[in-house]
Amino acid sequence: MPSIALSLINVTKRYGATAILDGLSLGLFQGEKVGLIGRNGAGKSTLFRLLTGDETPDSGEVVITQGLRVARLSQEPHFAPGASIRQALEAALADHAALLARHQRIHETLHGATGLEEARLLDELQSVEHQIEHWGWDLEPRLKAAATTWGLEDLDAEVESLSGGWRKRVALAQAWLKEPDVLVLDEPTNHLDPDQVEKLEAWLQAFGGALLLITHDRHLLDAVVSRMLELEDGGLRSYEGGYSDYLLEKSDREFREARLTEHMQNRLRREMAWLRRGAKARTRKSKLRIQEVLDLKDTVEDRTRLEARQGLAFAAGGNRSDALIRAEGLRFAYPGGPELLDGLDLSLQRGMRVALLGPNGCGKSTLLKVLLGDLEPLEGEVYRHPKLATTTISQGRGELDGARSILDNLADRAAVVDTGSGTLLAHVYLTRFGFPVDQQNRSAATLSGGERNRLLLAKAMLSPADLLVLDEPTNDLDIPTLQNLEEALLGFQGTLLLVSHDRFFLDQVVTHTLAWNGEGSPRWELYEGAPSTVRSLREARAASLEAARAAVKAAVPRARKPGLSQKELRRLAEVEQAMDTLHARLSELDAALADPSAFLRADSPGHQALKDRDAARAELEDLEIAWLELEEKRQEG
Repeated sequence: MPSIALSLINVTKRYGATAILDGLSLGLFQGEKVGLIGRNGAGKSTLFRLLTGDETPDSGEVVITQGLRVARLSQEPHFAPGASIRQALEAALADHAALLARHQRIHETLHGATGLEEARLLDELQSVEHQIEHWGWDLEPRLKAAATTWGLEDLDAEVESLSGGWRKRVALAQAWLKEPDVLVLDEPTNHLDPDQVEKLEAWLQAFGGALLLITHDRHLLDAVVSRMLELEDGGLRSYEGGYSDYLLEKSDREFREARLTEHMQNRLRREMAWLRRGAKARTRKSKLRIQEVLDLKDTVEDRTRLEARQGLAFAAGGNRSDALIRAEGLRFAYPGGPELLDGLDLSLQRGMRVALLGPNGCGKSTLLKVLLGDLEPLEGEVYRHPKLATTTISQGRGELDGARSILDNLADRAAVVDTGSGTLLAHVYLTRFGFPVDQQNRSAATLSGGERNRLLLAKAMLSPADLLVLDEPTNDLDIPTLQNLEEALLGFQGTLLLVSHDRFFLDQVVTHTLAWNGEGSPRWELYEGAPSTVRSLREARAASLEAARAAVKAAVPRARKPGLSQKELRRLAEVEQAMDTLHARLSELDAALADPSAFLRADSPGHQALKDRDAARAELEDLEIAWLELEEKRQEG
């Protein structure tokens, strides 16, 4: 049986009078991969801080087996002020560097050592060399391998100046470099684009150590873990298998418990009826039996103390037009930056739920702004229905006023709100979204990421909309809230534009995917289906286009025919050769532009490649016109 890698033994952690973790015990075996889930506020981050040593338990013990290398990744990783990517990666190689330094010191000491001291140093030297043989005698190859694996091109860039997604890549590269025996990750997919999430998934699947994965990414849990832990009411409940297995087992357990609760409720009703009999009868009843009934009442109340489902629902607007937004030939680029939209045509129909899929920096948020009119395209037109009602939640969550209270952000000091199915007291409405009445006067600036998101969802559901635009609505939400949000979006009768990195969520909700294709023209492609189907649909579309090109090529033979002079035939051959050369050149340029590092700096090669591609396209268009004229003349002959 494998040995324990880390354990928590009867751990209790309180904040004030509230026990976040209450007598919690956990054992993680070497080689075991475990997923941890729970509602926001259940104590997942507290548990993580105990494992990192940033906090200590009020009672109990946190034990990590001595000699094991441990790597931890927090939700928002921090780095030394002013550190470059190279320096951050070198910090992760501290153990390797220490071994190399120790190897040097042993050699220096050996020159004057004799007897027992020499023997001890030689033994230590052998051990040190064995470890160095595993890692290598040079730090640079390992550093470059980490940079390549996680797509870190500009090693001189200051880490704190990077976006959240790039900082998360650096932190993952640090953990990867440590080659840990134990890996503890807290929401590792936050801010990562789909390609990087796939790399993370592949790494964790191949990882041979002990893994504790705290995440709301249900797709990742299903792909990686073999055991699920649910943190609730300060304790842990264990389920064998991945997330899907957890759902099935939990559903069965809740059904059995509901039947037991129903039985207890029936018994309680009979006992309470017995207690409510006349005063004369009550005097003859034993105090012991009365206490048993009161205990039963408390037990039933505890078992039925289930949080009411939030009842999330987005109200559709009154617009009954099928066509809400039509975009034709959209082009857009920020000054000095790459072209993010290159001739996009798009029609948004009522009832479509469209996911925008692409890597960080490809222009998803920019596309939303152009469609909504917050940015003007450089070319093309956007036609919006004149009575289009839109509700938006942006990635920056700027729709909230941090200086105002939670309640005022929702209702602007109104006592009641209209939910679409009737009016409700504003403070009662907020409790559906996990905001207790006694906390609703808190400043919005004090809210966590998940709380800000829930407040924005509560606010959005009060505004009937024909078009709902959600930019990363799943960030920081716990799984129960995600499930409620899925149900609300599936019931929404309007049109949805959605940006999210949560693959499981997207596959549940969307009907169409607008996917970025760095090698395409235009680079945004619309597919009918969820993001998980895009790869196969793209391959099928490419095969269909290739077959069509082959058919056209076969239908237009290039053999010499009457009607062209010798000079024109030579010109035709030159034009065809030049077209082939330009097609090859365009393929090279598109590949260069697909590199994430192509536009990292003002002097990066992508800017010149973009200009070269435009020039090559213009030249190709001229050649195609010349070729068509010559071919038409040859056909007539």
